[in-house]
Amino acid sequence: MSHSTAHLLPAHQTMLLAHRAMVRDLDRIARTAVQLSASPDPEWAAALASYTDTLFLVIEHHHAGEDEFLWPRLRQLGADEAALNLMTREHKELAKFLHAWHESTRRLASGSEAAAEVAQLTEDVRSHLARHAGHEELELLGRLAPALSKQLWSDFSAHMRKTAPSWAVRFLPAWLLSVAGPGEGHGVPLVFVGRLFSGWLEKRQRSAFGSNY
Repeated sequence: MSHSTAHLLPAHQTMLLAHRAMVRDLDRIARTAVQLSASPDPEWAAALASYTDTLFLVIEHHHAGEDEFLWPRLRQLGADEAALNLMTREHKELAKFLHAWHESTRRLASGSEAAAEVAQLTEDVRSHLARHAGHEELELLGRLAPALSKQLWSDFSAHMRKTAPSWAVRFLPAWLLSVAGPGEGHGVPLVFVGRLFSGWLEKRQRSAFGSNY
């Protein structure tokens, strides 16, 4: 998932940052769950479960936006059908892992066995999501690129803002900013809000991940 970003439009850069943040958080969740399986801590487990619930909703919203808006619009524009079929198929496969994982995280505070299950399922989700994100990024710069335009990216960005839950205004900019590198800040919507809530997000993540932050 390493690409030159100098030419990317803001909404495209936002997508890459979201993928990076998802994979990073899943890695930290898996490592934290391993620790909790060895040394159960109900308060820490509850904090981790709360954060994973938020991450699940972020991933679900991200994929729903693509399935309900971006892929159909690209199909209308005559984009490569094989690439679109790959994207939708991988979303369906990934959804099975995501929902099993989400259900398991709700039992995190019940003890070491539940934490061990979460650790394994998180690794499964991380592996599948990282693979899909890599494929998606390649397709958006490859077979799907001819059908993409500045207007389509703008419309997709507007759709994502419109359908996002109210709490996302505080969470998402800070979350995206936390993984943005030099020259990637244009991919963070409401970057000033991200800076404002960066401390709040760090506090929440440290509570959830502990030494794995």
